[in-house]
This record gives sequence, structure tokens and C-alpha cells, in this order.
Amino acid sequence: MKRYFLLALVGLVSQNTLAQNLEHVNAVRHAQRSAYAITDAINGCPIIGTDVLGWPGSIVRKCVYVEGPTQNQLTGIAFLIDVRPESIARWIETSCSSLLPSYSACFDTVLKCGQENSGMMFPISGNVMENMNPKTWKNYFFRNGMTVAIDGETNGSTIQIPIEKQEAFASSPDNAIVSIPSGVTRFWRTLPRQFAARFPDTQAPSMLDSATARQKWLDLAKSEFLAALAQPENRLLDAWMSAHPKTIGRGVCPGDTDP
Repeated sequence: MKRYFLLALVGLVSQNTLAQNLEHVNAVRHAQRSAYAITDAINGCPIIGTDVLGWPGSIVRKCVYVEGPTQNQLTGIAFLIDVRPESIARWIETSCSSLLPSYSACFDTVLKCGQENSGMMFPISGNVMENMNPKTWKNYFFRNGMTVAIDGETNGSTIQIPIEKQEAFASSPDNAIVSIPSGVTRFWRTLPRQFAARFPDTQAPSMLDSATARQKWLDLAKSEFLAALAQPENRLLDAWMSAHPKTIGRGVCPGDTDP
């Protein structure tokens, strides 16, 4: 039985997954304020309660939000995972202790990188708009924490996409995804090849050049993230840190090819 199915049945977070360092928890809570799809929501981002695309509805928030200047506003809809700050803090603590135990600023650096990369949002589906400049926001569709191209819609457009159409794309099956441009999944920038190198037993694809490979990575991103909610470690984070120990150890957020 898949780990995420067990989590959905139990619906509990074990106490040993929660960080004990209150300063770390508060730092994560502060970083989560960067989640603009939540802070700029016009519907309150409610927990939907109904399972969606294999994710338990008890941890999925539906956010309808508005971005951009008054004369050029866009409305988007995104489905985000509701993650406790204690869980995120514990993941970072665990990976830092394991991979960079002598780097005293590891927690702060890793948290900063997650915040800058994702705004501390893990979108399982929907439109996570991004601003290339303060006046221009663009539409980008996501699935399981990563940017995807969905048949019938183009990423990077600056027009208002009808909410009904956005919601239809958000609920479309995985086989409607025609490409995964970069493959990086949030909160950090975990590439499938990084995960494959760190955890070869998972048979993660190193390339996303086929429907089979894309589905494998989508499934892994989902199962790993859900498993992490009930564990003190997040293997997606672990794989990302393992790929960039030197750069992170200098206090710098790495590019995808940095050591």
C-alpha cells in the first residue's frame, strides 16, 4: 500500500516529525508569509476536504487570489498543500544535521532558498502566477510542485484566463500534461536526476522526455512529499541538498548545476 494512502487514512502527524526548536519554527512561520496565493486570496483559501488528484483533501487549500496593479490585475486559482511550520523546520533540521553538520548557518540558508524559490508554497495543481516585474504577472500551471505544460494552455501568458477554465485545467488528469519543462519540484529545486542519484532504488527518471518518465516523476514527487508529512525527513529536500553541499555551505542558494 502506498505511503500517501496510509497517511490519508490515518490523517495524523506523528509528534516525532515536529521540530522542537521554537526559533526555527517561528522562522518558518515567518517565511510562509511569502505565500502570496494565500496572503492575497479573496476566498480565504479554505481546506477543501475532498481528495483531489490523489492528495488528501484534509490538507489541500483552494486559493483564489489577485495579483498586479489595479489597471492590470489577474485572478488565479491554485490548490496548495497546507504544511505545518513545525514539519518544515524538522525536515531542514534533519537534513542539515545529516549532510552539513559543521555549517552553523545551514538552517537559515536552506530556509532562505526555499522561500526564494517557492514562496513556501507547494502547489499540487493550478495557476501559480509569477511577476517578471511589478506590473506584469504571468500565468504558470503547476502539478505536484512543478511547472507543467497542459494541453490547451500556454505558460507565460499575461491575459486573464477565465477562472472556470483554470479550474478545469487544475482538475485535469496527469495525462493532459504534455511536458514538464524543468522538472524541479518545490519547496526547493529538486531535479529528478538529483533524486535518482541520491535514491537509486526509486528508479527516478533522469530525463522527462516521455509520458512514462513524466508520470513516474509526478508520482514520486507526490508520494515523497506526502510521506514526509509523517516523517522527520523530506527526501526531496535531502536530494537537493546532497547535490549542492559546497554552495549551500557558503551560504548561497545554488543554481541547478552548482556543486
